[in-house]
Amino acid sequence: MIGTTLKRLLEERDMTVSELARRTDVSAQTLYSIIRRDNMKIDFDLLLRICDILAVPLETFCAQSHLPQPSPEEQRFVQKFHTLDAHGREITLTVMDAELRRLQRALQTEKEEVAAATKIIPLYATPAAAGYASPAFGDDYEDYEVQANSEADFAVRIAGDSMEPYIQDGSIALVKRGATIRDGDVGLFFVDGDMKCKQYCQDYVGNVYLFSANRKRRDADVEIPATSGITLCCFGKVLLEQRIPLPIK
Repeated sequence: MIGTTLKRLLEERDMTVSELARRTDVSAQTLYSIIRRDNMKIDFDLLLRICDILAVPLETFCAQSHLPQPSPEEQRFVQKFHTLDAHGREITLTVMDAELRRLQRALQTEKEEVAAATKIIPLYATPAAAGYASPAFGDDYEDYEVQANSEADFAVRIAGDSMEPYIQDGSIALVKRGATIRDGDVGLFFVDGDMKCKQYCQDYVGNVYLFSANRKRRDADVEIPATSGITLCCFGKVLLEQRIPLPIK
């Protein structure tokens, strides 16, 4: 590969092997051997001098030419490094190792800071049906990462369009367990075996209304008369960025 490439470059530049030998301070016989034998090992310093004279990057002679080529600054560094004596190379490598350790520490610190800024809550596989029947929570869940200062205790994936546009079908809702539910709040409610994600309201006589935010789906509203005897269980308050206005019935 090196020999074939060198031959091509010389032909493109109309340069003779003798001229390259003179400028690289090696014998022409050495260069002829390199050209004839692609697998011949070549001194790295000589290869750098050839690259400099022919004005090509080092990767021109690499079999894996698809690899990203180093910048001119990186090429100059390699060339300068190979002009150093043993002491200079050792000092340079010592400095590079120290810088790599510094970067690794900085990266680790950054990872720790990101980890400290988040917390893991359960994302339950059983969806909270936004207007549709759904079984109660089970033990099937996955870890879900939220901001460390989030009030959420768990998350659920919403199914249905009755809470759009505030809660989209298929979106993940964050829920605070045990929060006080007031008129206008959205919560997860368990009503006679069905899970509902709805907006809560209670009138002055104790009747409870679970509204769909999407009034095109008012058919999915739930009304629980105070005298009905229906058990209403609230699993938690859905945390929203904005408050949803109560509908006008």
